[in-house]
Amino acid sequence: MISPDFVVIDVETACSRTSSICQIGIVGYAAGVEVLAYETLVDPCDEFSGFNIGIHGIRPEHVLGKPTFAMLHPELAGHLGGRVTVAHSGFDKGALGRACERDALPPIAARWLDSVTIARRAWPDLPNHKLNTLAAFLELEHHHHDALSDARAAGQVVLRAMAETGLGLADWFTPPPSARARARAKG
Repeated sequence: MISPDFVVIDVETACSRTSSICQIGIVGYAAGVEVLAYETLVDPCDEFSGFNIGIHGIRPEHVLGKPTFAMLHPELAGHLGGRVTVAHSGFDKGALGRACERDALPPIAARWLDSVTIARRAWPDLPNHKLNTLAAFLELEHHHHDALSDARAAGQVVLRAMAETGLGLADWFTPPPSARARARAKG
């Protein structure tokens, strides 16, 4: 397998506890091409709320016999550990952290980027920077609240933002210049 330049993760949760991960999707990109697609249902070891089921459609019977987060942790660390890892907002990063804490597992060490922040910088005039709004704007095929589809869409947001702005992956770790600095540069 080609080593990705960056990976994107999305999770769905069973209830309001962010540690209750019930689906994980990971997509990796190298030189702008998808080189990894990983998706699994997860036994969240928690209850399912009707609210969350209504969002993603995953029910308790769908995760019967599926691996727990603790069982998947080594594989997830292999996909994400030490890499530039993108999530659309801080929710997914927080959910991974909470699941690691709950199961007394080491945190997954990654260099995190937020595709919401990237999208705001690339397309500041959009009415919002929700993933479904961005997918419609960029004309992406997208099934909202499916972890693999959400990860793929967030990855495309990053790739399209790089094309739109001319910024490389490393550039997104540097905050944009302030309005004052931009005004000074214009002279």
